Amino acid sequence: MNRHGFLAGLMVACSVAGVAVAQEASVADEAQLAIQAAEKEVEAARASIAKAKEYMAMIPEDSPLMPDVTQVLGAASENWKTAIESLKGSKESASKIATASNDSVANDYALLAKVNAGVALSGAEVVQIGVAYIDAIANNKTEALDVVRTAMQDALAASSQVQFNYERVKSLIAQKYSK
Repeated sequence: MNRHGFLAGLMVACSVAGVAVAQEASVADEAQLAIQAAEKEVEAARASIAKAKEYMAMIPEDSPLMPDVTQVLGAASENWKTAIESLKGSKESASKIATASNDSVANDYALLAKVNAGVALSGAEVVQIGVAYIDAIANNKTEALDVVRTAMQDALAASSQVQFNYERVKSLIAQKYSK
């Protein structure tokens, strides 16, 4: 009977350890999926930026829409920088998951990785919408400007909210470990 009790205990211990490893893997996998989605969106934004250069050459310097173009380019540029920095931060957080000292720390790194990836994703989307706006101006599709302008405002608001949420999560995690 003792032998069966020992084997049963050993099986339970191995099962619990297996669940812990599976949870760590799923946390890391979720972070990796978020990073992959952000990378895909950042690459699409990078391709859009190349097109934007062509579109800019098509817009006359004396165009009455040039102030709008300048404003959109400024917002897109700022969000591009944020997207690149956030993607880098996301990858750095994800790389620390496997070496975290415990599950709680691993979960916090995973959360930071996912939220940072969300910031990168939203920033890249702002860039792409900005380029669509410039495309509409360059190709004289002025009927689409209101729709794209509204989409840009919505994307900027969403990006701002995602960045706010990231800062909040980062602050909460910092408070958790400063005690």
